[in-house]
Amino acid sequence: MASSSASGAPARWVRWVLMILAVLLAVVAAVAVFLVARPVGYGNLGTSLAMFFLAYPLHLLGVTLLALVLGLLAWRHRSRVPMALCAVALVLSLIAALWPSTDMWRYARQANVPLSLGTYAANAFRANLGEPQPDRTRTYGTASDGTELKLDVWQAENAPDNHPAVVMVHGGAWVKGTRGMAPDWNRWLNERGYDVFDVGYRLAPPMRGKQEVGDVKCALGWVASHAAEYGIDPQRISMMGQSAGGNLVLLAAYSTGDYRLPASCEVPDVPVASVINMYGPTELARGYRTTGSGESVREAMRKYLGGSPGERPDLYRLLSPLYYVDEEAPPTLTLLGRRDRLVPVDQAKLLGAALDDAGVRHETWLLPGTDHGFDSNWGGLATQFARDRIADFLPPARG
Repeated sequence: MASSSASGAPARWVRWVLMILAVLLAVVAAVAVFLVARPVGYGNLGTSLAMFFLAYPLHLLGVTLLALVLGLLAWRHRSRVPMALCAVALVLSLIAALWPSTDMWRYARQANVPLSLGTYAANAFRANLGEPQPDRTRTYGTASDGTELKLDVWQAENAPDNHPAVVMVHGGAWVKGTRGMAPDWNRWLNERGYDVFDVGYRLAPPMRGKQEVGDVKCALGWVASHAAEYGIDPQRISMMGQSAGGNLVLLAAYSTGDYRLPASCEVPDVPVASVINMYGPTELARGYRTTGSGESVREAMRKYLGGSPGERPDLYRLLSPLYYVDEEAPPTLTLLGRRDRLVPVDQAKLLGAALDDAGVRHETWLLPGTDHGFDSNWGGLATQFARDRIADFLPPARG
């Protein structure tokens, strides 16, 4: 009798452990499917999970593998409920992993853009995140309030004379973020022969209004003025920005010479060769009303612009790139996820229609199964797609 009791205790202990783990896996898988199917608004725990699941969907295959292994252990110990829960977790995690991935794969195939599972796997534990690098930092101007304005210089190695450059502008809803926060783009552009000037600018609060785009124009002018020092061609300076940075590069590129949006320092006006908008808003009042992330986005916009569209309608219009589109706008590339919870898809569609009407060369890519900030996963399928389109849009400076 004692021997039977002793052997039964470990078995019960194992079954309880299997039950707890199976419940956890099933919950994770169910949450993943829910957030992939219906991403929640920005500004809560669900936000971080949704951004992870949509930026790193194939990582969920790890849950699938765990569910398979745990299910086999449950079968071995004849634990039916944990075995059933593991089966549920396996199926749901497969759905969450493959649904956005196959949508993106199909979209890329239609666009003749090659994607690689090997590239995804090689970057599986690498996030495109960074911070300012003091050894690269230069002061590009001093604002009227005394703020020293900084940028980081990323120089391409062995670049030919008169090579092109990209002015990079970070995101952060106009209220946060820093230069250098997406360093893999800088390295990749360097490899293609482009110098990168990664710009910091003043953030709200206090209310900034025209100051942020003024800082970006100041940086652009500084780069052009130092073209000879860095060996770059001042006629081939492009701009690229993510999120709020996308808004600012569009605004700076489209409003060259507009007295209403002056640079923050004494620099010449600089025509931009081309502009790359990564999920940036183009019509701010409409974005304020239609964002999928409600109060968190609206609060940031009120800090930036000093009020709502009803309170500051002229300023919302003044800082919306859509209203500056004309036949002289530079070639424009826009990339935006169809599942973006901050910037609605119609922001890209409105800009594309305006560029069509003006006869401006442009490309607009709306990526399925893709959320805001997708390029944090440098090996992700959406990021691979973006790199291909940008490489085609900005031909290599070398050979």
